[in-house]
Amino acid sequence: MAVNRTADFALLCQHFSDAKGATALQKPAHTPFQENAQFNAAASDISKEVYQASKRLQQLTQLVRQNNMFNDPTDAINELAALVKKDITDINMQLDNLQEYIDSKRQSATSRQAARHSDAVVSLMKSNLMATTKGFKDILEVRQENMKLQQSRRARYGKTASRALGKPLAFKAPKPPRSNSSHTDSEQEVNLFNTLPRPGLNMADTKQTEIQPLITTMTQEQLVAEQQNYAESRAGAVSQIESHIVDIGQLFGRLSTLIHEQGDLVRR
Repeated sequence: MAVNRTADFALLCQHFSDAKGATALQKPAHTPFQENAQFNAAASDISKEVYQASKRLQQLTQLVRQNNMFNDPTDAINELAALVKKDITDINMQLDNLQEYIDSKRQSATSRQAARHSDAVVSLMKSNLMATTKGFKDILEVRQENMKLQQSRRARYGKTASRALGKPLAFKAPKPPRSNSSHTDSEQEVNLFNTLPRPGLNMADTKQTEIQPLITTMTQEQLVAEQQNYAESRAGAVSQIESHIVDIGQLFGRLSTLIHEQGDLVRR
């Protein structure tokens, strides 16, 4: 006698359908190939940024090497230094994020080999970034020494100019013709302001003769004010460079430690 098994077949189909759906839900959102492609794209972007930072560092180095007391490209140097520092900081943060992504995939047995390759890639990029950071730190120290030297030279130049403004101009009188007299030839220094007439001024007017000392005093005050403004601006620039050196030095030390640890991890 035939038995109707339609209900049993329907239950069996429902069972396989539910099992297939559960398997689909457990399937990872990205395949290993897709994950590897994402990693390669991120690593490529970071490498491009490291290259861009290196180019800016080369431009900064050229400007710093142009050591000129009277034509110092301070604004351009400060702008480039700030950009290079930002580049290095951002790249380091991106490398940290990439390393965290690799560590999260390391637990999977199928991803261990890929993770080892990724570790080697990140280690290489960190080495390149550390070289850029070292070059940046070195050129900042050169800049710091140049600025201190310029300040010293400018201070000496300013003192010399200030003393010169306070001195009257003098010239040597020509030698008188030789005579049979017993007097010997001599050279006399004559005060130019006392011997040469000034155009437009009445030598008899004592008030007019006071104008020249007043002009000299005003010029000296102007020179002192310019020296003070220059000293303040240079002090601010030196302080900024010193701050960059401290920050980059700390980052360089951290990168050095990470690269050492990364090398141990890759060897294991």
